[in-house]
Amino acid sequence: MEKIRLGLIRCDTHGYYFGAMLAPCDPLLLQKNDYVVHHYFSDIYDAKKLTMPKVQGFDLEKVYDYKLEKAEAFAGTFLDKPQVCSTVEEMTEGIDAVFIGDCDGGGGDHLKLAVPFLKKGIPTFVDKPFAATLEDARAIIQLAEKHHAPLFNSSILSVVPTADRFKRRFDEIAPVGLGVVKGVGGAFSQDLKGEAVTGGLEERLAYIIHGISLAINLFGKGVEWVECMGTLPMEYLHLHLRSGMEVMVFNTSIDIFPESCSFFAEAYSKRGAIHSPPIGDPEFIAGGAEILRLFKQMIRTGKPPVPYEDILEHIAVVEAGQIAQREGKRGYLEDILGRG
Repeated sequence: MEKIRLGLIRCDTHGYYFGAMLAPCDPLLLQKNDYVVHHYFSDIYDAKKLTMPKVQGFDLEKVYDYKLEKAEAFAGTFLDKPQVCSTVEEMTEGIDAVFIGDCDGGGGDHLKLAVPFLKKGIPTFVDKPFAATLEDARAIIQLAEKHHAPLFNSSILSVVPTADRFKRRFDEIAPVGLGVVKGVGGAFSQDLKGEAVTGGLEERLAYIIHGISLAINLFGKGVEWVECMGTLPMEYLHLHLRSGMEVMVFNTSIDIFPESCSFFAEAYSKRGAIHSPPIGDPEFIAGGAEILRLFKQMIRTGKPPVPYEDILEHIAVVEAGQIAQREGKRGYLEDILGRG
């Protein structure tokens, strides 16, 4: 079977993270250009030995970044030297699929980046958060449907195997009625000097969306309403599911685990409580590989692995949380989704 000719947009940490799993790279250049990815992907005793899983079936053909020098450094890291494109439109020729990565952004440019590919019917992955607004999210999906372009979006926290193993323990105390997720929002509320950073929602959404994704992954879809409080955007989220499940997501302004992306979760019932192991950087690697496997499956079959309404639910939770925090009342997803 012929390999999938892939274009990759945004040469940031996620670009290196997913790129190194699907295309051969120079370990020492990876270390030079993104030491964080190299740290988790390499043998502790040998910087030249990479240990992350490989997802076969791709050829990394073209790359693009807003900053040309970043794209050139990125392309040079990979042994097959993908073509550096000067425009997004240039990438639409000679590829079978596109991966729109985004490590730290809030999704505000995802619609703009996806449009040229969707209009040509090219299978597209859009990184988390899918979009900064529900309006943009709907527009991306409408374009995909109109042009029959398979579309996929996922947080690693939606597919990480450690979460699946934790879910299988729910039977120990069934029925579970309350869930708690410790997110990573606070990890980015202080700078390196320990001084407070007061970013807006879009600056924090890249991280907050992971906690929402883990909550829905563990405790179920079908969020009915959201309550929210705190001094930072989306700091304390309460999700009420139509099933009756209550879930708290903490994205605190103070983090007792600085320099850590570890998530934790708890499940409670009248029979007791169970607590997850850390779900952090070492565990994320298997989740990243699963995203690539699902992406490849979508390209081969033409069938999106996640229903589009599930993608919209995550962004609707964000909008409901904004309403709840701003107005001091519950934000109902039915009202928000019904506006379209």
